[in-house]
Amino acid sequence: MNGLTIIPECYIDTCLTETITSYFDQFNHQKGCGTVSKVMREKFGDSFALGIIDKDKKEIPYLQEFDLVSFKDSLYLYKHRTKPHYIIQITPAIERFFLKAAEEKNIDITVFGLPIGLKELTKITKQISDKNETDFKTFRQLFKELSGASEFVKLANLIQYLGGNTYNVDIKELKRIMRE
Repeated sequence: MNGLTIIPECYIDTCLTETITSYFDQFNHQKGCGTVSKVMREKFGDSFALGIIDKDKKEIPYLQEFDLVSFKDSLYLYKHRTKPHYIIQITPAIERFFLKAAEEKNIDITVFGLPIGLKELTKITKQISDKNETDFKTFRQLFKELSGASEFVKLANLIQYLGGNTYNVDIKELKRIMRE
C-alpha cells in the first residue's frame, strides 16, 4: 500500500487511520476537507487517491463529482465518476464516531484523561497539530482499545482494500465490505 495516496483530513483522522490499519506514518495528512479535495485534484489528477473526511455542515464542491457507492451507519463511501478517486466520509464527525465505538466496546474514555462532553472533546481534537503531542499519543492508545469496534473494523477494511487494489477496485466488493 502506498499510504501517500491516502489522505486523512486532520491529525485525529490520521491517528485513527494509522492505528486501525497498522500503517504508521504512511498517510498523507492534510488540514481540512477542502485541502484534501484540492490535493486529490491537483496532486493525484488521474492517479488513485482516497480522501478520508468528516461530514461538515458545508459539503465540499468536489464531492459533486462523485457517486455514492454505499453507506452504513456513520460511514459513506463515494467514487469519482471518471477518476480512481474515492472519499470515505465519517458522519457527523470523528468525535461522535469514536464515542459511538467506545460505547459499543464499553470503554470509558475518561480513563484516558479525555472528557466525555462532545464540545470539550472536540476542542482537544481540533488543537492537535503534531504527531508527537501527548494528546495524539493518548488518542492512539484509545483507538487501539477501540480497534475491534464494528465501524472501526469496517473503516480499516475499506482503507486496506482500496489501498491494496488501487486500480483494480471491485465496486461489488466495496459494497460487501460496507454491509458487514
